[in-house]
Parts: sequence; structure tokens; C-alpha cells
Amino acid sequence: MPESHPLYIGMDLGTFKTSVASSAGYRDVIPTAVGWPKDHIARTMLGRDVVFGQDLTEHRLALDIIRPFEKGMLKYGDPATCGLSEKQMEKYALATRLIIEYAVHLVHPEPQDTARPIYGVIGVPARASVKNKQFILEAAGHVFDAVAVVSEPFSIAYGMNRLTDALVVDIGAGTIDICPIYGVYPADEEQITIGLGGDAVDEEFEKRLKAKYPRVQISRNMVREIKEKFGFVNAVGEQALVNLPVDGKPTPHDVTEPLKAACQVLVGPIVEAIRKLIARFDPEFQEKLRQNIILGGGGSQLKGLDRVIEQALTEYGGAKVTRVTDATYAGAVGALKLAKAMPPQGWTALNTRKGKSRSNTGEAKQAA
Repeated sequence: MPESHPLYIGMDLGTFKTSVASSAGYRDVIPTAVGWPKDHIARTMLGRDVVFGQDLTEHRLALDIIRPFEKGMLKYGDPATCGLSEKQMEKYALATRLIIEYAVHLVHPEPQDTARPIYGVIGVPARASVKNKQFILEAAGHVFDAVAVVSEPFSIAYGMNRLTDALVVDIGAGTIDICPIYGVYPADEEQITIGLGGDAVDEEFEKRLKAKYPRVQISRNMVREIKEKFGFVNAVGEQALVNLPVDGKPTPHDVTEPLKAACQVLVGPIVEAIRKLIARFDPEFQEKLRQNIILGGGGSQLKGLDRVIEQALTEYGGAKVTRVTDATYAGAVGALKLAKAMPPQGWTALNTRKGKSRSNTGEAKQAA
């Protein structure tokens, strides 16, 4: 490993958003997506070949946008079962690499300094396969000198210094990951990944909303924004009133019922997975796990989710559920903390970065 002072980076490579933090004191969050101009007019208007960040939303009509981990693809699912052709797989791999490079660029104090080694810890779903992890390592190899791939919920627990007697439930857009914490790094078989998350809620909400209000015009971005602002699972005290266009005219709609029903699709699978995972452990340890359940990820912010899970576990001896204070950065901050403390044998050295630029637009142009 290089002896000069490295830059340490922690990254939560999420399905919908990627958060990143560096030892230089910078942190940022971006959509986990890449956009390519649809034609030469769009390229002229945008003035670039690849688009990241908030510009993806502002200029989405002029872009071909790829979310490489949509519904957990490539981070958890097998490429073959995801229905990707070889050509699509190549483009998704390039998109992943460009997202990682751009995220690192945002938190590097001197992005043009290619001599300084960069070590990174990247979070992946709890039950990601060897193939999934290798896909991430290959994408990271163009910007990192060494990488450690860890379970996303474990990085949350590490950042909170909850290293024993805890159960972390990380609710992302594509997967829900559940990880027991008991003083050592948990084995893969001790963790659970559910192929369900915020994307599934969005789909269910849109389906129910259109069934109730057939004339409503709504995009997936609008659906997501409503969910993030009003999303809830508890029984009382919530109401979601929004203006939605009907034949181009903004019209008030009560979306409380379809929104609640959509958000509740997460509750049953989470409770069942928690119950099954806890049952695997020694009876004396089960009580400690139930009394220290931590919700992380964007889905943890659904109103009432902590209380609903507690109520569902009453018959199993009760539970205490808390939410992370900063759902956006909890994973990245924990990964950074882990990177700073990582022993030399914990890193996977990568050789692909040597002699390469951190901004390779040539491949991006060819992929467009």
C-alpha cells in the first residue's frame, strides 16, 4: 500500500441516491443516475456529453437517463435475471463507474491531484453476491487505489458506534437490508436482503392513485416527491392534500388513502424478516436485539414506521425502534469512519487506476 497520506472516502452507493463523505471534510449527495444527451441539439444545449446531479431532473426530457441499480439491479440481483443484454450491461457498468468517479470528485479537495492515493469503503446490500461485489470493485477501480466493500446496514451501525446488541434495518429504494450487530462483522448468512424498497412504494402509489383518479396527470418524480413529503404508515392523524393536474389544470386531490396503502407494503416484509432473523439467535440475545432496532435509509423517514414495527412485535416480547438522525449521510459517514480505522489486510488493492485520468469522457461519448 502507498505510504503517502491517502484520502479516505466513505460511500453509500444507493439505488436512488449516493451519499459520499471524505476525510478532507467534504460531503455531498447525488442521484445514482447518469444522463446522456438524446441528440446533437441536446448536447449543444447542455454543453457536455454526460450529465449528473440535479441537472438530470431539470433536463430529463433531453436526456437518456440510466439508474444502474434501479430495483436493486446489479447491486443485489443477477444481471441475467434483470433482463439486461450484454450491450446494456456494458452501459450500466459505465454508468456505475461514472457515478462513482463523479461522487469522489465532489469530495476531493484537489481533484486534479492524481498522485494522492484514495482508499474507499463502499456500502452494498447485506446479501450482495460475490458477482455483485466484483461488479462494484471493477467500477471503483478507475478512481480508488484500494476499496473495501461492506454491508450497508453495518456501516450505519459503525458510524453510530452501535457495535453490539443491535439490529439495523436499512430501507433503500431498491432493497431492505437487515443486519444483526453483536461485536464482530456479521456473516452473510446472518443478514437478510429483501428485494423491495422505495421504488416499489412509488409504483404501488402511482397505480392506486390512477385507479382512484383516472384523469390525473402525474410523473414518477411527482409521485416520489409526494411520498417523501407526506409518506406515512400509522393509522391516525395524517392527511395528504396535493394539487395535481387534470387536463392541464391544477386541481386539489386527497391522496391519503392510496399513499398510506402504498407505504404499508413495506411493513409486513420488514416485520417478518426481523422476526425470522432474531429467532436464529440465542434466546438471551433475542431480547437485546428487539430492544435496539435501528431504522436507516430513506424509507426510515416514513411517518409512524417505528411505532408500527413496535406494535407488530408486541406478541414476540415487545421492541424498541429508533430512527437514525441523518438518514441521508448515516451510511457514508459510517463508511468513512470504517475506512479511517481499516487495517491494511482489510483493503482490496486495485490496479486499474494507475496512469488513468479520473474523468474519461471518451468512453462516455461512445456510450451515448
